[in-house]
Amino acid sequence: MLKKILFVIILMIVIVALNWFEELIAQDFDSLPAKQQLQLLNRYRMQSDVTGKESYYRSPEAIGGNQERDTAQAAPDEVKLSESSFIENEDTKLRPFGIEFFSRTTESTPPADVASMDNYVLGPGDNLIIFLWGRVEKEYNLTVDREGKLFIPTVGELTVWGLTLKQFKQRAEKRFGEVFSDFQLTCSLGKIRSIRIYITGEVNNPGAYTVSSLTSLFNALSLAGGPNERGSMRTIRLMRQGKAEAEIDLYRLLLEGDNSTDIRLESGDVIFVPVAGARVAVKGEVKRPAVYELKGGETARDLLHLAGNATAEAYLEHVSLERVSDHDQWEVLDLNLSSSRSDTTDEVVLQDGDHIMVNSIFNAKKNLVAMFGLVKHPGYFERTDSTRVSDVLSRSQLQPYDVYMDRADLFRRHTDRRAEVIPLDLKRVLAGDPEADILLADHDSIHIYSIDDVTPRRRVYIEGEVNKPGWYPFYDGMTVADLIFLAGSFKRSAERAQAELARIDEDGGISLTIVSLDRDSSDKALPLHEDDHLFIRKMSTWKDQRVVHIDGEVRFPGKYMLSNRSETLCELLNRAGGYTADAFPKGLVLERESIVYDLKRSNIQELLAKSQPLVVDSLGLLRQKQNEVDYDPNTMKRIIIDTDQIADLSDCNSDIVLKPNDRIFIPTAPTGIPVIGAVGANGTIGYREKQNAKYYIKRAGDFTRQADKKEVRIVRAGGEVVSGGVLSKQVELGDMIVVPTRIEKDRNWGKSIGTWLSAATGVLTSVYIVSKL
Repeated sequence: MLKKILFVIILMIVIVALNWFEELIAQDFDSLPAKQQLQLLNRYRMQSDVTGKESYYRSPEAIGGNQERDTAQAAPDEVKLSESSFIENEDTKLRPFGIEFFSRTTESTPPADVASMDNYVLGPGDNLIIFLWGRVEKEYNLTVDREGKLFIPTVGELTVWGLTLKQFKQRAEKRFGEVFSDFQLTCSLGKIRSIRIYITGEVNNPGAYTVSSLTSLFNALSLAGGPNERGSMRTIRLMRQGKAEAEIDLYRLLLEGDNSTDIRLESGDVIFVPVAGARVAVKGEVKRPAVYELKGGETARDLLHLAGNATAEAYLEHVSLERVSDHDQWEVLDLNLSSSRSDTTDEVVLQDGDHIMVNSIFNAKKNLVAMFGLVKHPGYFERTDSTRVSDVLSRSQLQPYDVYMDRADLFRRHTDRRAEVIPLDLKRVLAGDPEADILLADHDSIHIYSIDDVTPRRRVYIEGEVNKPGWYPFYDGMTVADLIFLAGSFKRSAERAQAELARIDEDGGISLTIVSLDRDSSDKALPLHEDDHLFIRKMSTWKDQRVVHIDGEVRFPGKYMLSNRSETLCELLNRAGGYTADAFPKGLVLERESIVYDLKRSNIQELLAKSQPLVVDSLGLLRQKQNEVDYDPNTMKRIIIDTDQIADLSDCNSDIVLKPNDRIFIPTAPTGIPVIGAVGANGTIGYREKQNAKYYIKRAGDFTRQADKKEVRIVRAGGEVVSGGVLSKQVELGDMIVVPTRIEKDRNWGKSIGTWLSAATGVLTSVYIVSKL
């Protein structure tokens, strides 16, 4: 009984609340925006649909809008509310062109029941059906194994991986012809293999897909839902084995119906859709308003072509281009894209984020003026016959800072297409001067400049041993200390006792001032002028990194900081713990990186080219002989040293002074003598004491017929090269023997004799003709 009473009480509370809520809505309905009114009424409609009760909707006048009419008398034939009766139709949001192509596709997988495709490439898992008829009638149902092979009874094994269906048929006919005769053969595909592909990047459903081997790139994109709102339609890449196989522009398919770029996929292929490049939007009187992706260099006319060209109602003499300028300000450009325009002054190259509006000829706006630049509310304003510059300034409101008050520009276009610029003095306009506050004409455009737009930026420069060298804004009252602070202060290597301040006067002359930057120096308070250059020098004794590298057979290889400017090679070897038991000191290699830098700065390559002699060619023209010197600065960095001086570190007297970035390598003791070049067999011959070069050449198979015996060289372990009569010289451990090939001149005696005879005949003919004259 108690439960029933509670239920009745709760029901009565709900009914009272609903009645109160309905009365509240009726009282405040007219004060709500139209969109909220519609949302409330739709909520009532949904409640009616759920409860199954019939509900009628009253007009705004019936709900609190007209007190003279009884709201209880609403009849079923009252006007029903709809969205169009409250909300104005807004422009549909522009979407990237082509995005609907993939959202509407119904294809889930490509067809897998193709009976015959001559260009289909076979692979493991493919099922082939072979029919023979004639003197022999047979049917084979075969599957390609994992190795790409096909076993045919009575014929044998056949490798088919990579063959097209047509190529396989030709090869099968040949193999069957070795067993049978007088037969015909047909071949078709049965079950088709599956492949694994990957679709990544800006697509709606990225991931790995198992598809049939007939799948093409367009099929795969459809399976993945196509590029998303951020994805590119014009630079889709097909990656195969880590390399870009192709780049696809879907606009060719969407605009021209050209699917020639569609590619059949292979297992492991990756389709990558990058983020879209530059995009522009076009709307208004065009046949395909949308957001279009650019390839680069397109103009507004090109964009009209992408958008299907303008409609018959388009007013192409006044096309609006909205963009963000270089100064991060919104600007509007008026373009004339009519076909009657012969010049190209309006051929503006489009930029990312541009918006183009093609207006209708029936909506050509009049009595408007434009205000852009440094104002709070840029845009278009209504003009009357009495509208002046000050009226538009008061409505658009100047920015409170950085406004260039001495001049603004009024751009006026006349009916004969002439354009005029009229300077405005904003100070006089705001002061109420009637001569400066001129009347505005239809479609006048005013631009308010910033100070940075029309005046050069005042700057100062600092260079040298500071953390952030470069240009800095010049401020009133700026001192040397202020500039150093803005530049991140000194580096440890800075020479503070003396810096140099260069100043450019009004005539372009330069005056130099030496300033001290010590802690207590008064020069730090020296005031700066515009375009001053402050140079902070490096201390002459400072070296950033005096590091050398030592590797190989020493006890402690690695990097070492030079202890002083005169540290020698012997001292460093002792610091590294000396040689190991396997070290070969005579083969020590010392490389100096600074040699390469110095040679490149000296421009040796160009000097060698210019030092070549001049020769006369067959036409009697002078030309410079080709440089035959094989010069590479990177091969010149090794320093040849006397390794006998560093063999014993306890009595080391090497005077080789090390420099930063030197590299030292101590090799392992060799076991033989390398012999390379024009010998029977290049290789390493076991070392024997007191043997000469001829001994090792004999052991290497002796000279070949092409060997140049007179030019044999011995390369010593320390880098020294010995030439001239080296066959009898003693070879030491670590040496290398090089036998060069003899250079033979290619003489074509027949050709030479023919040339001489031809020249002699010409001379004799000339003599004969002269004698007759």
